Amino acid sequence: GEREQSEVLAWRKTERRNLAEGSEGDNNSSLILAEKRTYRRDPLNDFHKYTGGWNISNEHYWASVGFTAAPFFVIAAVWFVIFALCLFIICIRHCCCQLNSYGYSRTAYALSLIFLILFTIAAIAGCVVLYTGQGKFHGSTTDTLDYAVSKADLTAENLRNVSDYLSAAKKISVDSAILPSDVQKSIDDIDRKINSSASTLSHQTADNKEKIQHGLDRMRLALIILAAVMLFLAFLGF
Repeated sequence: GEREQSEVLAWRKTERRNLAEGSEGDNNSSLILAEKRTYRRDPLNDFHKYTGGWNISNEHYWASVGFTAAPFFVIAAVWFVIFALCLFIICIRHCCCQLNSYGYSRTAYALSLIFLILFTIAAIAGCVVLYTGQGKFHGSTTDTLDYAVSKADLTAENLRNVSDYLSAAKKISVDSAILPSDVQKSIDDIDRKINSSASTLSHQTADNKEKIQHGLDRMRLALIILAAVMLFLAFLGF
C-alpha cells in the first residue's frame, strides 16, 4: 500500500511539472504549425498579418491564402481570356473573310521560329516549376499532417495513462482502510469518460487524417495531370 501511494504521489508531482512546462510552451506558441510559412496578409482582418499558422478550419487562413494567390489567378484568367479572344477573331477572320494569299519574308519566318522556341521553353519551364512545386507542397502538407496526428496520438496516450493511474489510485489502502464505495464509483465514472475521450480522439484523428490525405493526393494528381497537359500542348505548338 505504501509503495503504491508513493508511486501515485510521484506521478502527481511529475504531471504537475509537465503541465507547468506545457503551459509555458503554449505561451511560446509551440503549437502554431508552419508559422513563418503562413505569415501573410489577411483581408478579413484589415489586411494585418495572419499569425495563426497552418489551420484549415480557420477562415482567416483561407482568406490569407486566397489573397496571396489572387494576383496569379487574375493573370492566368486574363491570359486565357486574351487567348480565347484572339483564337475567336482568327477563326472568324478565316471563316468569314476572303483573304488573299501572300508570302512572308525570311525575317518574319525567323522571328516566328524564335518566338515559338522561346515560348515553348517558357512553357516547359513552367511545367517543371509546377511539378516541383506540387511535390514540395505535398511533402510539406503531409509532414504537417503527420505532426498534428502525432500530437493527437500523444494526447490520447496521455489520457490512457491518466486512466491507468486512476485505476491504481483506487486500489490504495492506508492503514488497512480502503476508499469509500462512492469515491470508487466516482473514480470509475471518470475512468470511463477518460477512456471514451481517448478512443474518440484516436478515431476522429485517424478519420480526419484519411480524408485530408485523400484530398491532398487528389490535388497532387490534378496538378501532375495539368503539368503533363501543358507540356503536351507546348510540344504541339499551342
